[in-house]
Amino acid sequence: MARRRRTTRRTELLAAMDREGRRTGSVASLHARAIADRTGLNGSDFEALDVLDWTGPITAGELARRVGLTSGAITGVVDRLEHAGWVRRGSDPADRRRVIVEMVPVPPVPVEQQIAMMQPLVDDMDAVNERFDDDQLQTVLDWLQAANDAVERSTARLRGG
Repeated sequence: MARRRRTTRRTELLAAMDREGRRTGSVASLHARAIADRTGLNGSDFEALDVLDWTGPITAGELARRVGLTSGAITGVVDRLEHAGWVRRGSDPADRRRVIVEMVPVPPVPVEQQIAMMQPLVDDMDAVNERFDDDQLQTVLDWLQAANDAVERSTARLRGG
């Protein structure tokens, strides 16, 4: 793919996107910590739940890899989450030696309480989304997916995988 010409405007836009992308990571991390605190979870436990929410059921090993924990540490996370009623373990039908971790259908924090906690953010995001037409939203989605893939590749490289 041919590189685009670096105009002053493009350079400024890319620098601003870089700052906002890094800010997104920090803001999301702080927001996740606030939710974890509100729900009585520690950071690693909440991160594991968040990963399970967007991946669906995965092996304990894959969960450990995605969260950046050792197999021993992820066992403790899954033990705590299972004890608190957030997840359940199951056997992998393809290999019964492997453990599949999945979120339970009815979490220990009632859905109504979760909705009440998140509704102000949902309302704010609805207002943000209304500013963009469908084509613009598709462009943002394409960029976010590509950027997240790049960050995941970088994370794997930094962890030596």
